[in-house]
Amino acid sequence: MHFSFLVHDEPGSAALRDVHRTAHLSYLKNFDDQTLFAGPFTDDDETEDLGSFRILDLPDHAAAVKHIEDEPYVTGGIQKRWSIHRWKGSVPHSWRDCPRTEGNIQALFYGLDHPGGMAKRIKNRDAHEAYLEEHGNMVMTRGPLLNDEGTESVGSIWLLDLPDLDAGRKLLEGDPFYKSGIYKDVMFKRWRFGRVFDRFKE
Repeated sequence: MHFSFLVHDEPGSAALRDVHRTAHLSYLKNFDDQTLFAGPFTDDDETEDLGSFRILDLPDHAAAVKHIEDEPYVTGGIQKRWSIHRWKGSVPHSWRDCPRTEGNIQALFYGLDHPGGMAKRIKNRDAHEAYLEEHGNMVMTRGPLLNDEGTESVGSIWLLDLPDLDAGRKLLEGDPFYKSGIYKDVMFKRWRFGRVFDRFKE
């Protein structure tokens, strides 16, 4: 069962990140086999980490909550706010094999739907899928966020491999889901692979 984790740093916690980084990396390494993607999201010029995003394969929601509650960045007070959702991958990639061009940057799109968004999703799904297939060389992974029961989509995640952030914004703005007004909350941030989950740094 796949879960997405969007975890926000507390303001002014950069120094604490440095203190707890070794413990954080060691903790994540314990989840190597279960990790599809993991890394921080940042400001546009990558000078400040703003939080963490990861996708893991875990047995249930209780295991997902425990994973975050035991995270050294959480126990150390760096991160106190998070969102956990079930997730369904629309493409089968992980950090080990995703489409990626050396020298590109990466970005995260995280969108939450307006209530009752399934009707718009169904209406626009074919166009949305065709659009992202056409731009598949920019998409490392993507898929819907699900409700707790796994029966309805409640949002979307894309992890992108891009020449620059403007290319990602242009991709998002052309998406039929985005243009139809499905999303009530939209986050588009620069993202990078975590140090223990980057095949270009092995």
